[in-house]
Amino acid sequence: MMQTRRIAVLVGLLAMAALIPTPAGSVGLGLSVTPGKFEVSIPLGTTYNVPVTVQNSNFSSTHVQATMVDFGLSQSGNYEFSKVGSRPYSLLKWAAIRPREFDIAPGTSEQVQLTLAIPSNRRLTGEYAGIIFFQTRPERKPGQNVAFSVRVASKIYETIPGTVKIEGAIAKMTSAKAPGGQIFRVLFKNTGNAHVYLRGQITVQKNGAPVYQTAMPDNLLVERGGERDVEVRGKALPPGSYQAIATIDYGGKNETGGEINFEVH
Repeated sequence: MMQTRRIAVLVGLLAMAALIPTPAGSVGLGLSVTPGKFEVSIPLGTTYNVPVTVQNSNFSSTHVQATMVDFGLSQSGNYEFSKVGSRPYSLLKWAAIRPREFDIAPGTSEQVQLTLAIPSNRRLTGEYAGIIFFQTRPERKPGQNVAFSVRVASKIYETIPGTVKIEGAIAKMTSAKAPGGQIFRVLFKNTGNAHVYLRGQITVQKNGAPVYQTAMPDNLLVERGGERDVEVRGKALPPGSYQAIATIDYGGKNETGGEINFEVH
């Protein structure tokens, strides 16, 4: 029983790759959802319907249940899920979905309607978000002792018109020697009220002269109110005193930067 549960959970987690949107929507072992990511701006006091299509490309019928959750990202970029309404920028506490449970015949699709009813509250500003999971019942294949369950997701972002602020700053930088090089860590804080994507670089200098430059990973997601710890591996350096300058483009009016001095022994 414990082994069955572990494998079923593993398959569900593998399908979580659906949270990274692709043009075809989220895909996982015969079940897909479109859109994988949806962004909409809705005025206060307005109701808006979002059509979500779940498709079954398997050779057999499948039963699907829809679940709405809040989410966030850890500093390392891992998704964290919680019940609807538990996070300060929960969108789906204003949502209803129908049908919540349905069967899909092989090679067909089901359209689900997500209804968002935004309150008439002028204190609401910026962006609100949530995720809808679509999960199949655990199924045991012939000749196997384990049951598999597939889970795919649609991520929904909603903004209040005219209130979005894209802001951010580098909160901390560190440097440490590592085998074969130098490790730089940059902590970015999202100080605006909507999600952003990061791209940037580290420039290493000695006495004000550039030594080398290395790029940060591209398109790192930072949710509203979140922080992201960006790790960059640099080249090995001979002993001496250096400066590391980080610059990050997060989509705001200006890039943000940070600088530290460090010693290599």
